[in-house]
Parts: sequence; structure tokens; C-alpha cells
Amino acid sequence: MGKRLRGAAAMAAAATAMGALGRLSNGNVDSAVQMLADRLPSIEDPMVVDYLLNTVVNKIPFPELRMALYRLAGLRVEPTTNIMMHAFVLEARSITIGPNCIIGPFTTLDGRGSLTIGRNVNLAGEVLTIGGHHLVDSPTAEGLVGKIVIEDNAWVAMRATILPGVTIHEGAYVAAAALVNRDVEPYTLVGGVPARKIRDRSRDIQYKLEHFPRWI
Repeated sequence: MGKRLRGAAAMAAAATAMGALGRLSNGNVDSAVQMLADRLPSIEDPMVVDYLLNTVVNKIPFPELRMALYRLAGLRVEPTTNIMMHAFVLEARSITIGPNCIIGPFTTLDGRGSLTIGRNVNLAGEVLTIGGHHLVDSPTAEGLVGKIVIEDNAWVAMRATILPGVTIHEGAYVAAAALVNRDVEPYTLVGGVPARKIRDRSRDIQYKLEHFPRWI
């Protein structure tokens, strides 16, 4: 019976998503957003929530509406932070993002082991956080998850990959295309595959990230 109910919920969510997509394609944004806003807080299945976020919400070209829907879905994100279009979200209710952050387009936010991002953090486009993996030598391909923490004033450049269990400490800078498989010390620049320390980074950080255009 439970499986039937979950299947019915998934079908209802799919119908909601298709209806919202149709409204978006016809330019009726307000109607599409209202349809999702009415449904998201009451959906229990996190996979269904993620499906709606990754098929409809991440394609809405208006940041205020997009971010409001992420919050309704259970993603804890401060109002001065912008998750840009086409981000991919897993386990939204296990993700927390602080103020004045920029999450670039096509970035993956994986909350399966929990994902915590501090304040004034930049994740550039196509950054990949991976919250879980399978044990290589396990006869059952056992899966494990691990939390990812990215602390205040950290900067992760384009196409970097962060593996489960990693903490990127305050003010650290991860170079483009790096593979981060261990903790990154505060105010260090790391790069490469796997990522290694290149040098220290200046602690004189005076900028505050602000990227909240009216659209896109």
C-alpha cells in the first residue's frame, strides 16, 4: 500500500511539474510559481521534491521567485544568496547556505550526507559536490555518505569537484577543475587532481559577494 501511495505522489508531482513547465513555456510565470508554491511544502518524499526543483524551479529565470521556491522546498538559504539557473539539487532539506553566497549555473548541490555552506562563499559554474559514493571492493557495492562543509569566504572555481567528508575551511581557494578529496586548510590555495596546496592565500578579504539581478 505504501508503495502505491508513493507512486501516486510521484505521479501527482510529475503532473504538477508538467503543468508548471507548460505555464512557463507559455509565459505564465506567476501561475507556474503559484502551482509549485502550493505543492512543495506538503510533499514528504525528498526525491519528488528534488525532481520538481531540477525540472522546473532551476529553470525559472527570476531569482526572487526561484529562491522563494527553494526555501519552500526546505532548502535553508539566506535571502542575500543567489542559486543561479540550472543548479542540480539532491536532498534539498539537508542543505544550508549562509548569506551573500553565489552558487553558479550547472553546479550540483548534494545534501545526501548534508551540505553546509557558510557566508560570502562563491561556488563557480559546474562545481560538483558529491555527498555519497560506493565502496570499490564491497561485494554489495555498499554506499556511504559524508557531509561536506564549505566555510566562510571560501572560493571554489569552475568545474572543481568536492568529495564526501571534506571540509573547505575559512578563506580557502580551490582552483578550477581541482579534485578535493581531503580537507583544505584555512586561507590556502589548492589545485590539481587530487588537490594539493599551492600556496597561502591573503587573509585580507574585504569584498562582499552580491549577485542578485532582476532576472537570470
